[in-house]
Amino acid sequence: MKTPILPINVKLTNIEFICLKMASHPGYPARWYLRALHQYRRGTPGTGSWNAIYFNPSGKYRNVLFTNSAPEDRAKISWQGGKFQSSCGSFTLTPAGHTVARRAATKIGL
Repeated sequence: MKTPILPINVKLTNIEFICLKMASHPGYPARWYLRALHQYRRGTPGTGSWNAIYFNPSGKYRNVLFTNSAPEDRAKISWQGGKFQSSCGSFTLTPAGHTVARRAATKIGL
């Protein structure tokens, strides 16, 4: 399948790109989406830690535009006490995230 050629003047913001990618490929870890964002912005594959602030648990996008739907199956022991966390992230969009993804899709003509 050929990828469509986009007009040069159309640029998506980072969060629009992440939501659009998450709408077309749900259920991947955060690092996967960050590698795709790095590829989109810079043209080379990244390590997946570039712009990781979007997936920060206390960030303004997590649990608003997307949420981690992986089961919390691994115990994490720290000095604060034990708690459970997921062994691998599985991010999906919330309804607000789907709205951002639809807006980005119409912006690039999909």
